Amino acid sequence: MKSFSSWLSTPYYFNPSIKFKLKVSLYFGFFVFLFLYVFKPFNLYSLKELILGYTIVLGVVTSFGVFFMLFIPALIFKNYFDEDKWTIGRNLFIILIGIVLIGSFLWYFGNLFKNTYGIKGLNYFTFLSYTFFVATIPLLFFVFINEKNVREKREKRANEINIYNKEKLVKKELNPEITIYSDNKKEKIVLKTDDLVYISSQGNYASFFIQKNIDLKEKILRVTLAKINEELEEYTNIIRCHKSYIVNVNYIKDISGNARGYLLKSDVIPFEVPVSRSFSKQSLKSLLG
Repeated sequence: MKSFSSWLSTPYYFNPSIKFKLKVSLYFGFFVFLFLYVFKPFNLYSLKELILGYTIVLGVVTSFGVFFMLFIPALIFKNYFDEDKWTIGRNLFIILIGIVLIGSFLWYFGNLFKNTYGIKGLNYFTFLSYTFFVATIPLLFFVFINEKNVREKREKRANEINIYNKEKLVKKELNPEITIYSDNKKEKIVLKTDDLVYISSQGNYASFFIQKNIDLKEKILRVTLAKINEELEEYTNIIRCHKSYIVNVNYIKDISGNARGYLLKSDVIPFEVPVSRSFSKQSLKSLLG
């Protein structure tokens, strides 16, 4: 059974889609409105005929607040919101910050609204505790159910791809020699395609990992992955699977999926290579074939 700390470190899918963020924002805003209007907790019944307008405003403000927290911080703190490093813990941390900020905003303007009609408002900490209580229900549903669904979907698709590729003959007979030049054309690397295991990006440099007997030999060249990918485009067994990696699919033995995305496994690569979310199901199949 996972410990709490290891659970917080579990990969979590960070969805950058604006459409997804709008959908989640509207969902949370509607839930807040419906919950407060139907159940009228925290003395809201005292608002009487004002209850509808008050709860609508709270719902709308919540939607704007949720969208702000999903959209703006990711633009400012790009390193923190790196999708390859995103975890359940980071997701919960952003949610807690969002609850505090949105709760504070709602408390301030809610009290202005109530004071206008001579209705006594709640103190800040009481209101914030109520905000956490109301937010807990949809947040628990969203975090746990979304993580579970995405993870199971990825695991199922990865399994389907593995079964599909085990039924294919994937070896190529040709082993052409290729030459990759540096950006300044002064340096070059000459290698055979079957010996190339993978290429990784190191800033303005690329590291070529070439198999020599049972070892991997690294060669470094000042060149971008985009340029390398253009040079290797005709070789269908060499694919750019991620912004930082190009792999030779002949060395890939398995693919797994988690909530964050897909990972490629190899007997000769000492780590699991991530796959970009932009890959279609058919493209994923080709990674092992």
